[in-house]
Amino acid sequence: MSDWRPSPQAEELVARVTELAAPAPTVVNLIGLLNRPDVDQAAVEQAVEHDPALSAKLLALANSAYFGLQRPVASLPEVLFYLGHAEVYRLAIAVSLSGILNRKASAYAMDEGELWRHSLLTAKVAELLADAVESAQLDESTAYTAGLLHDLGKIIFNQVLPIETQEALNRAIEKGSSSVVAERQLLGTDHAEAGACLLRQWNFPGPVVEAIASHERLRPGASFDLAALVYFANGIAHRAQKCSEAEAKALGSQAEELGLQRDLIEHSITRAAELQPLLEGLHAL
Repeated sequence: MSDWRPSPQAEELVARVTELAAPAPTVVNLIGLLNRPDVDQAAVEQAVEHDPALSAKLLALANSAYFGLQRPVASLPEVLFYLGHAEVYRLAIAVSLSGILNRKASAYAMDEGELWRHSLLTAKVAELLADAVESAQLDESTAYTAGLLHDLGKIIFNQVLPIETQEALNRAIEKGSSSVVAERQLLGTDHAEAGACLLRQWNFPGPVVEAIASHERLRPGASFDLAALVYFANGIAHRAQKCSEAEAKALGSQAEELGLQRDLIEHSITRAAELQPLLEGLHAL
């Protein structure tokens, strides 16, 4: 269990959650694989094969333009053979959690599907960064999972906050306040902490919980750990979706302070922009 603890304000808000049920057994089994160093194809297949609906969606995804396989696949073993167990794991996690994340977030002026698309893009960028920065020795599937769930707190707030509070939060953001500053002024906590609080209750791995809790800011003197990776993946996804040269440069400067190459950030923003239309197929499921 992680040493991280949420604030009383976050715990009080998360205690109001009624519609976000704990993940299905398939997801619980898959998340359990994150803690195992010996995960293989058989383990992933066993976790997925007893969920026919998930298996059908994975087959549809494997045959989509996103992967561009030269021949159609017709079974889960074939999907695992062509895509590999790590890719199937990440797809299964995304599809399984889509019902939670593919919701409207009125306080942030986000229509249904908008937050989900950002979460998917952040997850993919997190995976790419984990692969690119070999010295950090970060697991790509763990990075993907943390990136996918980083904004879960926004869904929580959309459910538990009164309409008046959501509207006040939206007004503050529209006037130029960052979401975290506005949240803390109104609630005494923020969406990063609230999301991490719920994931902690769901027994997600400690590093994932801690990374989500701090994904909106770099800790002083931070190294390029999972928390920093999700911070950069989130920033890169935002820059790719709403291009801002000044913000991209600022993100590059922060990367250099951690010993990363500035062109890694620039390349990642370009790659994220290219991935957006391809991820639409995953979003549709």
